[in-house]
Amino acid sequence: MTLEEFYIQVLRLLKVVPPNGTAQAEDRQRVVDMWPNIHKYLLKRKLINFALADSIPDELVIPLGKIVAYQLVDDFGVSDMHMSKLKSEGELDSIPVSKGERQLRKIADTAYVSNRLQPEYF
Repeated sequence: MTLEEFYIQVLRLLKVVPPNGTAQAEDRQRVVDMWPNIHKYLLKRKLINFALADSIPDELVIPLGKIVAYQLVDDFGVSDMHMSKLKSEGELDSIPVSKGERQLRKIADTAYVSNRLQPEYF
């Protein structure tokens, strides 16, 4: 996904942009300004491995979108109910670990096997 599409996706998660709508320039700019900080943080923790200006790999779009969206809830005045959902899905370094961070950890872990093993019965 291109960065431009990613920015719009984050705004949709925040419910700032309707599903088929376009973003206001100032709303989009808030996401653009937040992205380098989050990218640097996740790169340092080895949860991602692509450059800041690169397109977002498809398998990372959903977890990264949730993480960036949660970081912007205060900027957009998200309702308490929606904010608690975004918190459980996108907060970094939380206990319990958020869904978005868990997904990034699974993808980043090279030893992770996505297929379940079938038990052998004798």
